Amino acid sequence: MSFARYFKLASYCLITSGFLAIAATGALDIFSLVFFTAALVFSWFADTERLRQRLPPWLLNSVAILYLPIYVLDYLRLSRSFVLTTVHLILFVASVKLLTRATDRDYVYLYLISFAELLAASTLTIDITFAFSLFVFLFSGVCALILFEMKRSHAQFQKQGRIRPSVASETALGSGFELFYRFPAGSVSWISMGMTVAILALAVPLFFLLPRVSLGFYNRPSGQTRMVSGFSETVELGEIGNIKESPAVVMRVKLDDPTAMPPGNLKWRGVALDHYDGRSWSRSRVARVRLYPQGRWFKLEGFRRGVEFYQTYYLEALSTDVVFTCHKALAISGDIGYLERDYSNSFYTPRQAYSKLRYAVVSDIAQPDPTRIPIALPTPPEAIRKIYLQVKDLDPRIANLAREVTQSIPHPYGKAVALEKYLKTHYGYSLELKGTPHSSDPIAMFLFDVRKGHCEYFASAMTIMLRQLGIPARLVNGFRSGEYNPLGKAWTVRQYDAHSWVEAYFPPYEWVEFDPTPPDPDRSRSAWVKVFADLLDAADLWWTEQVVNYDFFKQYRLINSARTQVLQWQSQIRSLLGSWSAKRQAQFDRLDLRRWLAAHAWSLVLTLASGLAVGLLLFRKSGSLRTRLWWMFRRALSRHDSVYVATTFYQEALDLLRAHGLTRNLGQTPLEFADSLGSSAVAALLKRLTEIYNRVRFGSHHAESDLTQAQALLQSMRRALAGRLSSEMTNDQ
Repeated sequence: MSFARYFKLASYCLITSGFLAIAATGALDIFSLVFFTAALVFSWFADTERLRQRLPPWLLNSVAILYLPIYVLDYLRLSRSFVLTTVHLILFVASVKLLTRATDRDYVYLYLISFAELLAASTLTIDITFAFSLFVFLFSGVCALILFEMKRSHAQFQKQGRIRPSVASETALGSGFELFYRFPAGSVSWISMGMTVAILALAVPLFFLLPRVSLGFYNRPSGQTRMVSGFSETVELGEIGNIKESPAVVMRVKLDDPTAMPPGNLKWRGVALDHYDGRSWSRSRVARVRLYPQGRWFKLEGFRRGVEFYQTYYLEALSTDVVFTCHKALAISGDIGYLERDYSNSFYTPRQAYSKLRYAVVSDIAQPDPTRIPIALPTPPEAIRKIYLQVKDLDPRIANLAREVTQSIPHPYGKAVALEKYLKTHYGYSLELKGTPHSSDPIAMFLFDVRKGHCEYFASAMTIMLRQLGIPARLVNGFRSGEYNPLGKAWTVRQYDAHSWVEAYFPPYEWVEFDPTPPDPDRSRSAWVKVFADLLDAADLWWTEQVVNYDFFKQYRLINSARTQVLQWQSQIRSLLGSWSAKRQAQFDRLDLRRWLAAHAWSLVLTLASGLAVGLLLFRKSGSLRTRLWWMFRRALSRHDSVYVATTFYQEALDLLRAHGLTRNLGQTPLEFADSLGSSAVAALLKRLTEIYNRVRFGSHHAESDLTQAQALLQSMRRALAGRLSSEMTNDQ
């Protein structure tokens, strides 16, 4: 690849990386994406320098002035966001620069615009896709800046010295960097990759060690807001049609002990709905009470002798302000910032709507003991009777069915369990809603006509039937546990895991969960798809947990853990050195040095004499041996570069001749130096080696056998010079 094309490719990769970072946030509209992509592709193939020359300057200035009212309109009517409006302005300027690119200064402007896009993306998203865009930006930036400096320095020196090579044709000159062979694009790429890795290696420790300065949790970027298609704060019954499920991730939940088996009915509770008007469920009381943290936690209830269950939630940017927990929540971590609770013990964080969220929850998941629930339930409080026993005028068959299913069971808790089992075993799960559209009694239609439905019908039917039996009940919306990811050691909850179930009031446990819905249809995936999805989820969770949410407490734990590990290593090293020293001391104490020297005296003398002889021999021949090893090492590193290898053979021959008193003058060409040696065998060998060197170094073609012949000629020269030296020594004698 030529220097010009490689420079253009690196520059465009740098420009594209900033655009991809913005595009990955999901904040750009389709018009902006298509417009800038078209400008990027067109500018690659078009002759932008000629286009710049044909456009009058006043036209470009007019375009810039005309965009000002568009910017104001975009801010007031279209985007209604200063950040997005500014991003549109940046993309417009970048498109104009791409289409009119003519000088190196234009590339500098485009580099700065790409950096601005990357900064804007960092304020709009915290997804792991930003990490990928950042790495591409760093690599292409390092490569582009190296090439840009080479190009600038070359142009500067060529201008100052009026240098223009005249030994090659115009077509061979290229950009001035490919005089005798092609530009080493691969080597520059590897150098750039090494520099990028070095930059990251220096930056990562700084990230983990520098003091954490928080700008406030609510300043965190949110990324693209996801509308939660399955979860809702109301339930509407009676609609007809197919429900389309979405596999989009809603949240990930990590347990404090991932090896412990969670309960089989694990669910993430959202909101409780108590009012049923014959067609839909809603909340009769929407008032919320603000809660205040006590230390690092919002303590909701006193810790009791139950089963404490710790969870950490990583919510995506959702279109709801509900805080999900596992029933029954005892405490919520204070890093959630702002917390409210309604009458039904549902939790909200209004300031976190449309933003990603991380928080921890401690729950009591102890299952109720039916023997502790009295057969004759005490009269519930007035507020509970008024809200959770409310029943509209419904089909009388519903109440008759409830009494028929539970008539042989005296215990109220047993009645609830019987209704749960009956609905699970006598009705089918289906996402295809059939029946009469907008039926006046959707629950009766489900129980007696269709006999199939989704979780909202099962939960609604059980809630109404419990109320008709005098048991306070309410419908709860949330999510099932989801799918466990063994790589990330977390539960991945998707939109199709949205679920509805029932809570019934049984003292002394108060609200107890029931789930009358049969199991969902199998959503099996191939093993490879599951592994790939788990890998992406684990990477995204690691990025969110270890990078985005890296705070002072994690930094303190990391430093404390590193300090503890260093102290352990010091203790182990001291123990090993002490043990080794004690063993050596014991061996030395047992050793009779005089007797050992007397027994091994001759062996020591012979060893010292042999070592001295070998040392003298190597010292005498160290110069030539060191030189040969050095040239062999250099050729091994550059064995794929035939020009360089041929040069090393010739340079080694010159070093060999110099060692024998034959030195090439500065004004001599290689052939002149070979001719000056006369007609000796060494001169003939050097002349042949010089011809190969000139052919490979300066010629356009050379044979594969040239390097082999050069190596053989060098060896012959070495033998010839050695024979010449021995003959001179004989003559002297």
